[in-house]
Amino acid sequence: MASNERSQPKSRWRRKSSMEEPPYLSGDAEFRVLLFGRSGHSQFSLANSILGTDVFSDELCNITESQRHRSEAFERKLAVVNTPNLSEYEASQKELRRVFKLSVCMSSPGPYVVLFAFDLNNISPSAASILELVTKHFGDSILNHMMVVVCHEEEKEDSALEEKVQTNRDFRELIEKCGRRYHLFNERKAQRDEKVSRQLLEKMDDMVRENGCRFYSNHQYQEAEERIQKEERFMMKGRKKEMLTKRKELESRYTGEGLEKELESRYTGEGLEKELESRYTGEGLEKELESRYTGEGLEKELLQFETGIRVENRAKAERKISEVLGFTLTAVDYAAAVGKGAALGALCGAVVGIEGMVVGAAVGAVVGGGIGGAVSAAWGYLTNTAAQMNRR
Repeated sequence: MASNERSQPKSRWRRKSSMEEPPYLSGDAEFRVLLFGRSGHSQFSLANSILGTDVFSDELCNITESQRHRSEAFERKLAVVNTPNLSEYEASQKELRRVFKLSVCMSSPGPYVVLFAFDLNNISPSAASILELVTKHFGDSILNHMMVVVCHEEEKEDSALEEKVQTNRDFRELIEKCGRRYHLFNERKAQRDEKVSRQLLEKMDDMVRENGCRFYSNHQYQEAEERIQKEERFMMKGRKKEMLTKRKELESRYTGEGLEKELESRYTGEGLEKELESRYTGEGLEKELESRYTGEGLEKELLQFETGIRVENRAKAERKISEVLGFTLTAVDYAAAVGKGAALGALCGAVVGIEGMVVGAAVGAVVGGGIGGAVSAAWGYLTNTAAQMNRR
């Protein structure tokens, strides 16, 4: 597989010690990937390869809203969030914000890697403009976690393909913004050889290491995660009765009484004895019953049930918060700024009487709103920077 790091020092992409390994390679953390595409099937084919399973059909060229798919493959837990193809939303800022807010919530608390997928034969000047849409919403610092993936089905040597993309001016401008990180990905080969996908994942892991094994975050991701968790806690309280009922049901199954009832319902007298003797003798029978009717079995099934509820609550909370994300805090900030501006303007206008107070309040409100917007933007920048320093 071709590499874009030939001009970089060899030490830049070397593997580091196990102390610096990404958390998803050694624990239960998910490897979260946010995947953007410009047009066509490329990003969906790429998602299939990363997940190690076909979640999207070969004919699919777009989706109507962001989707997340999970799997366990390549020695890790994976969560890949695909957005709709962004070329469809260039003319609609409102729809684009909706797409981005849902993708934020689905990839919260933040993606380790952001991939920008393109088809080899469809790299155009609009690619850079689409990237600008992404950075406008997520912040320029997301580029530190981004890699451009050029998808193709060519049989040519990688060196020939690399020369082809390197001579494309639009492509060069694009990767310059992403720290010259790109990868040539052969979709056809990936379907028959998992080594192709592993090479991409290794390069992604190297980028994560270069970012201190941290995922991307900013004030919007922090706000989203805080509100999602709050919504999850609220939902969990509402389902306490359901969980208690399930526990009682399982406890009745995992007791001696439950075992006795099950056996009696299936067999009587001689039939029961013959069945058990034909399947088990001595120790075998004892082990079978213990494995099914012990505290360990009860706790295992309870855990599976509770995990299912938590996953369901999380998905519902993400979707709910995505509908209001970024609105409440902004509205409060502006309201406060307008109020303070109006009060100050009225105070200054009081010197010339009632009419002066009215005019002063109106002018102060306008000025306060403008200052509020600037302060909000500055606050966003500062919190973005702080998030990058503290995220893990």
